[in-house]
Amino acid sequence: MTRFKLGLVLAFAVQVIILGAMLFERVNVIRNGQEVVLQSQFVDPRDIFRGHYVRLNLVAGIIDENLPGASTEFAYNAPIFVSLKKAENGFWVAKAVHQKFPADTNDPVLMGMYGGIQGDRLRIRFPFDRYFASKDRAQELEKIRDQQKLGVVLALNGSGGAVIKGITIDGEIIYDEPLL
Repeated sequence: MTRFKLGLVLAFAVQVIILGAMLFERVNVIRNGQEVVLQSQFVDPRDIFRGHYVRLNLVAGIIDENLPGASTEFAYNAPIFVSLKKAENGFWVAKAVHQKFPADTNDPVLMGMYGGIQGDRLRIRFPFDRYFASKDRAQELEKIRDQQKLGVVLALNGSGGAVIKGITIDGEIIYDEPLL
């Protein structure tokens, strides 16, 4: 085999391994990650390249300034970690915010990016802030957002990362993320 062909096969194999590792990590988090449900409000914008989606306005991403750690100075777009606790309504809410991953807690933790202050609250952006759906489904979710409790089911990986595992309306799962 010539060097060129060998290099081509090697490059292809490396790409397949990287893609396989990414898929394995996502499937592993969905199967084995700690599950939390965050309350959300949806907004129905459209992306010209990827289609209709619902922006997830997660309640856990709006932090009251009286919460432990909220008075800390954060740089814009800096990583911020939010420890969660389960509220009486069944949704998980912010318990405290941290500049670094809190190693001394058993609470679930989400990592986001500091998005500034809105009034007397900190705003945190999470990497899973969009749920892509068909045009009809996105518009349907937009119509019911004010009437029902919308939730986002997340699988946490234990280091602050999370993937969307499902969407709920009034506690009933309406979307369950397929493993592949």
